[in-house]
Amino acid sequence: MPRKITSGRFGSLVNARVDQAGKKVRLDGAICSSATTASASEGHGPLHVSSSRRKIDAANFDIPVPEGMEQDYTIVSVHQLTRLVCEALCPECLEPGLDVSVVEKNADGEKENKGFASKLKLRCSGCGYEKMGMSSPRENHTEQKNKPFDINTRMALFSHEIGASHASLQKFGAVMGMPAPVLQSFQAADKRVTEAEIGAGEEALFQSATHIRKAYAEVDPDLQEEINHGEMRTMDISVSFDGTWQKRGFTSLYGVGVVIDVLTGLVVDFHVMSKYCHTCKLHEAQNLPAEEMEAWRAAHAPKCCQNHVASSKAMEQEAAKVLWGRSIRMHDFRYTEMLCDGDSSAFKAVVELDPYPGVQVEKLDCVNHAHKRMGTALRKLAKAERLGGKGVGRLTEGKCDSIQKYYRGAIVNNLDNIDKMRSSIWSTLYHCMSTDERHFHHRCPTSPDTWCFYQRALIAGTEPPSHNDAPSHTFLTPQVAEKMVPVFRRMSDEALLKRMQHGGTQNTNESLNNLVWLRCPKTVFMGKGRVDGATARAVTTFNEGAFEVTRVMNKLYVDLTLSTLESLGKRDHRRISQADAAVTARARDQRRDYARQRRLAVRAEHAQEGQVYGPGMA
Repeated sequence: MPRKITSGRFGSLVNARVDQAGKKVRLDGAICSSATTASASEGHGPLHVSSSRRKIDAANFDIPVPEGMEQDYTIVSVHQLTRLVCEALCPECLEPGLDVSVVEKNADGEKENKGFASKLKLRCSGCGYEKMGMSSPRENHTEQKNKPFDINTRMALFSHEIGASHASLQKFGAVMGMPAPVLQSFQAADKRVTEAEIGAGEEALFQSATHIRKAYAEVDPDLQEEINHGEMRTMDISVSFDGTWQKRGFTSLYGVGVVIDVLTGLVVDFHVMSKYCHTCKLHEAQNLPAEEMEAWRAAHAPKCCQNHVASSKAMEQEAAKVLWGRSIRMHDFRYTEMLCDGDSSAFKAVVELDPYPGVQVEKLDCVNHAHKRMGTALRKLAKAERLGGKGVGRLTEGKCDSIQKYYRGAIVNNLDNIDKMRSSIWSTLYHCMSTDERHFHHRCPTSPDTWCFYQRALIAGTEPPSHNDAPSHTFLTPQVAEKMVPVFRRMSDEALLKRMQHGGTQNTNESLNNLVWLRCPKTVFMGKGRVDGATARAVTTFNEGAFEVTRVMNKLYVDLTLSTLESLGKRDHRRISQADAAVTARARDQRRDYARQRRLAVRAEHAQEGQVYGPGMA
C-alpha cells in the first residue's frame, strides 16, 4: 500500500519586499522571522507559524510500503519463543515437543552468527526433526558473494542515528545477551550507510534549491514570470554562514561550514574540512622509501580524506571560499549578502576571492552576536578598570546584563531608523547616569511600552518616583559611565548598525550545528566519512523533517514498515507543535522570565556562599 506525504509549500511570505534596483528579496524588519509569517492574500494578521512547519510542509515524500509490512522486527527472548512453539505439532511426527535454540558454532567450531543475525534451530524432541534458518534475511539487491544481512545494515543505520560507534553496539549486544558484529563487518555496513547518507543529502540540497527559488518568486513577480516561461537566471540570495568544529578549543581535526538561506531557513550547501586521513597515517607508519611514498601519495590523492593543511581556526574561512566558489555551478545562486558572526575572517576571505566579478558581497552582522559582544566588552572593562564590586554606582554583573539587554532592544526596536537606533543605545548610558538632582531621561524612549520608569510615570500623568527607589537599580556614577563611553562608541558605530538593520540572527545555524554533533559526538573520535554522513543527515533532517531517513533506507534497500512511518510522523508532529508554540509572544516572555529568575537565583547563591571554589582554596 503506497503512502504519500503531501503538504502545502511555504505559503505567502508577508513582510517581504523586492528591491527592484538590485533584484534582491528582503524582509521588512527581520530576515526570515519565524514568528511573523502570515497570509497576505487573505488579509490575515500575523500567524504563529514556525520555520519548522514551513520547511516540513514543503517536503513531499512518495513512500511505498509493501502489503502486510505493519512491523518487521521485534525483540524476542529465545526461551519465550520456545514456550510459544512447544505446543505446536512437529511436521514430521505430528506430535508436540518443538523447541527453538540459537546455533552458536557449526561442526568445525566456526561461529554461525553474522553480527546481529543469528542462526536459529527448530528441533523436535520426539523424532529429532530439525530445521535451521537465519533470524534476518539477506539483502538480495547486491551482486556480492557474501550478501549483508538486513539487521546488520539497520543496526549500522541506527548507530548513525544516535551517534554511536562499534563499541556502543558491542555494549548493546552484551546487555541484551546477543552477539554483536565484528569490526570488519561493521565497517563495511558503516561505509554503505555513509554513502547512502551523502547521496540522500545531495538530493535534499537539490530539492531545497528548488524550494528557495519558488519562495523568492512568491515575492518577486519578475522572477515568477521567468519561471513560468521556463527561464532560469542566476539569482542573488541572502545567506547566513557559520562554521562549527568537531572538537572544542580550535584543535579539531574536522570542521563544517554551512550556508543557510535567510528567507526560507533552508540549508543551501555545506562543506566538511578535514586535517586527518587514517589511510595516510597508516602508510606513514610503514616508513616506506621516499620515492615509493611519493608514488603512493599521488595515487591516493583523489581518495585522501585530508583537504585542509592549515590551522583548525582557518577551517571556517576555507570552507566559505569553497562554498562561495561553487554556488553558481551548484545551484545557479549568488550569495550576495553574508550574515555572519564577525568572529572569523570568513567574510574577508570571500571578498578577496571575488567569486562574482562585478558583484560585491555585502556583510550582515548577527544581532545576537553583537548583543553578546556588548556584554563581553562591559565585563572586560569592569575587570580591567576595577569598576565592579560592591558600592553605589559600580558596574556590577547585574548591570552588565541589563545594559546588554537594553542594547539588543535598542537595535531590534529601531530597525527602520539608524539614528533612532543609535540614540536609543546612548540613552541607556544616560539613563543609568541619571539622579534626582540631574537626570537625562529626555533621551529615553517615550513610547507607551518604554523601559524607562521616569518616562512611564510621565506618560501615566503621575509624579516620577525617586531614583533611589527605581526598580531597575542600574545607577552608575559619572566616573564609571565615562569609562564606558569608548565601548558605547564602538558598539554604536554607524557601519555596524547598518549591518544589523536586517534584524537577523544565526539561530538557524546554531540549531543545525547541534544536529550535526548529535550524530557525531564531540567526545568520540570518528573519521571524515562519518562526519560527512552526519552533516548530510543533519541537513536533510533540518530541511525536510524526520521522513528524510526514508531516502537513506531506500538507497540501502531497507524495507519500510507502517511502524516506521508512524514513528517518523510522530516526530515531525512533535517538532512542529513545539516550534509553533515557541514562536508565540507568550512563550518568548516565559523564556525571558525564566532566564531572569535563574540569573537572580544564581547571583543570590553566590552572594550567600561567597567564593567556594578556586585556585589555592585548600
